[in-house]
Amino acid sequence: MQNSILAPGNYIQDTYSCQYLIVGTGAGGSVAGALLAEAGHDVIYLEEGGYYPTEFYTSNISEMTSLLYRNQGVFPFLGKPSIAFAEGCCVGGGTVINGGLIWRTPSWILDEWQNDYGLEGYSNKELIKHFETVEKDMHVITCEPEEKENLDSLKLLKASEELSWKYVMVPRAVKDCINNNLCPTGCPTGAKQSTLENYIPRSIKNGARIFSRCRALKIIHSDRKAKKVIARVMGEESKHIEILFDHLVLAGGAVQTPHLLHRSRISSMAGRNLQFHMNLKVVARFKDRIDAEKGTIFTVQVQEFSREGLLITASNMKPHYIAMALSHYGNGVINSVLEDYQNLGIFALMVRPKSIAHIISRIGDQPLVLYRFHPDDLSKIRVALRRTANILFQAGAIELYMPIAGIEKVKSLHELDKKLDSMHPEKLEIITVHVMASCPMGPDPATSVVNPDGKLWNMKNILVADASILPSNIGTSPQGTIMAFAHEIINRHI
Repeated sequence: MQNSILAPGNYIQDTYSCQYLIVGTGAGGSVAGALLAEAGHDVIYLEEGGYYPTEFYTSNISEMTSLLYRNQGVFPFLGKPSIAFAEGCCVGGGTVINGGLIWRTPSWILDEWQNDYGLEGYSNKELIKHFETVEKDMHVITCEPEEKENLDSLKLLKASEELSWKYVMVPRAVKDCINNNLCPTGCPTGAKQSTLENYIPRSIKNGARIFSRCRALKIIHSDRKAKKVIARVMGEESKHIEILFDHLVLAGGAVQTPHLLHRSRISSMAGRNLQFHMNLKVVARFKDRIDAEKGTIFTVQVQEFSREGLLITASNMKPHYIAMALSHYGNGVINSVLEDYQNLGIFALMVRPKSIAHIISRIGDQPLVLYRFHPDDLSKIRVALRRTANILFQAGAIELYMPIAGIEKVKSLHELDKKLDSMHPEKLEIITVHVMASCPMGPDPATSVVNPDGKLWNMKNILVADASILPSNIGTSPQGTIMAFAHEIINRHI
């Protein structure tokens, strides 16, 4: 396998060629490459990040974050407040650093895409075969909370039942998980089924090559046809290579794909309508020990308010993650809270906002992402925080630390309500891990960037197979949707 993966120091040629060049090795790119290689095509993957196999991962969260994430984990969406975007930058992309959640696209979202966006051919009836294939390939299962482990999720489950709120057991791509709780920094046992464990090896088995630590800078094109990509070898600033191809598949993600299209002067519409989820984390202290570090993440998800754009679940639990979630409180509070570490849990709420971002590509190699906080999102977040606090107090929490700068711990809903009334957007601590819809698919070139076959409207040989082609925000983790769409798109072209 190593012989099929190039890294800095091994690019001995200036020019390479293939039938299909795939930019990006995440959820969409890995599927595309595997299907194309298995169909007998000559495939090259171009990946900006490095190749780090399972045996490379350790429990050193800081070190792993700096290696596996873009910009060492620091990539802001500029606005008020600034939103931290966590994006994988390694072979396997986001599948290496996410929680392994594989959801089927909500049926009401697929109906919305068909009825409101005119997208035909992507209904549940047409995608279900792809969902089933992905679930089999990724070894998707649900894990029940155990009496001695996953107690944070078990508290969420029992509180949901007491409140008569809908919850589900989360479908995750895992195999023989031993609850290391290190999903965001690379699973050291290979239990989490990132594409490094399935689609990437399948690709290589069938002859695909991976050019790692190599960043696509520009697509050279003429007469509505892409001819080659100019790429820079990372760590060797003066080393550039050219890759010639018959077909190009863009799968760099909803930020990097439109950025490359901008830099190549191919699509001015790309990146205008970047949509994303807002994630906020609440730290809860309970009377009793829950030893949340001994469980795994995202076992139970509260979906009572999913149609309103709110999901609630237990998140990763390590001292490092507690410190990050409470960074706006300062070291004194963090140290005090950590004294009761075994009684703590981190709970994440994910909001489907109205805020929209856009991508600017005129300055340097890296894009700028700007967004304007939509006024309606403030009330939506207030409601989301109150509902999350409600279920956590129901679950037995005695105090909560909210993701709001300047607000001390709260011990009751009444106390929280008074603080939420005076909350301002710039005080919120928000991150995002899901971005999409920046190159939306649709039937009309006036309102979409790619056609229903996944091809760029104005180009003959460029396909897009990542989160950027989703017509709108889906309100849940998009990996399953991305992979199903990639299956459908590639199947239409082989």
